[in-house]
Amino acid sequence: MLTDRLAGGVRARLIDALCEVAELEHSLCLQYLYAAFSLKARPDEGGLDEVQAELVREWKGQLLLLAREEMLHLGLVLNLLASVGGVAYLRRPNFPQPERYYPLGTVAALEPFSARSLERFLSYELPSALLPAQEPAGEPGEDVRMTVGQLYERIRHVIMTVEEKDLFIGSSLRQVDTAAVIDPEGVFDEDVTVGYGVEPFAIHDRSSALRAVDLIVEQGEGATEAEDDSHYDRLMRIKGQLTAELEEAARTGRTFEPARPMLDNPAVRPAADAEGANVISEPLAREAAELFDAGYGLLVLMLLRFYNRVEESAAEQKRIQRVAFFPLMTMFTRPLGEILSELPALTGNATATAGPPFEFQRGLALIPERDVAHQVFVERLIDLSRRARRFADHLKNAPAPPRLRHRAELMAKDVERIYRTFSGDKHMNLADGTAVREG
Repeated sequence: MLTDRLAGGVRARLIDALCEVAELEHSLCLQYLYAAFSLKARPDEGGLDEVQAELVREWKGQLLLLAREEMLHLGLVLNLLASVGGVAYLRRPNFPQPERYYPLGTVAALEPFSARSLERFLSYELPSALLPAQEPAGEPGEDVRMTVGQLYERIRHVIMTVEEKDLFIGSSLRQVDTAAVIDPEGVFDEDVTVGYGVEPFAIHDRSSALRAVDLIVEQGEGATEAEDDSHYDRLMRIKGQLTAELEEAARTGRTFEPARPMLDNPAVRPAADAEGANVISEPLAREAAELFDAGYGLLVLMLLRFYNRVEESAAEQKRIQRVAFFPLMTMFTRPLGEILSELPALTGNATATAGPPFEFQRGLALIPERDVAHQVFVERLIDLSRRARRFADHLKNAPAPPRLRHRAELMAKDVERIYRTFSGDKHMNLADGTAVREG
């Protein structure tokens, strides 16, 4: 029999709170990626010397690691949702969003790396102990600023106060653990528990749920100021290094510009749920941005299917994972995002460069039927392969640096390999969709 607390809607409110932090983890991951993609890679880009270029590469590595850890936080939140009767939730608003959208008092935006974007990241990762004292809300609905750690503290409170047997009604079959992510083929004999600091694990009771919440908070959001290697700590180190470099540049009269002049909040088309985006108008960058959004949309669809685990066999789950977790993220998202960071964004403006829009389309929702979902995945992979090939060919005839043409060519070949890996079809002619017969 349900407790009075659960009958009063506690579960619904808990699921709502978990969906809110899932949005935040998803959103922050993309914001870190965008800032990382904006950082220059070589002194010949201008604005930095060899020593500074090495420091900037370290910053990029840290931001990419933070993005990866946010993805792992999101995975734990999705496991928490499944454990209490929710479903995998990957929706989020488009960029930019005003301060009022979440109770953090912080804009959600895609911006290139700068002192300003660093301050925004620090406000996301602010330890609760450092939040300035505030007056309690006066009127109903009046906002009081919260930290991400305090949002998780609300979740922790429910976990602590509701009976285990009533709260944890979900199945561990719809949860993802470290082995499923890092070792899908089961090739390691020993337990796989290390890799990125916070590893996914199944949640089935109060103890495992509290462990998940505490790990997320300790690694970044809401950690104490002295927490070694927390997100806040790492961002503060980057801030100190950036400040020192800017002060030295001002003292010596040199220029220090670590980031490319990427647009804030780029978009292919204005989104209904966001205001203030900058539309990419240069044709080649627009083509690349549309290609990027198509791949990001496919990634979301596949992750929804993977985390919800509706009907797939173990072999079918591995097929999805072989595409979604690493190939699409590392062989498509990163190279194309970095190519976009160097392409002119606006017609008639050679200064501003584009960036990945990460636009979230309305149709990105779980496809419940297995056969339908897998057919859609194949169709989208075919489309992605054709478009990646077309973009690489267009870039060959554009006034772009040879290294960008080379990366686009590799990316196109990788996307075709990803399609063939998923579909098992080695004889499809991607130019027209017809089968190629041997002999």
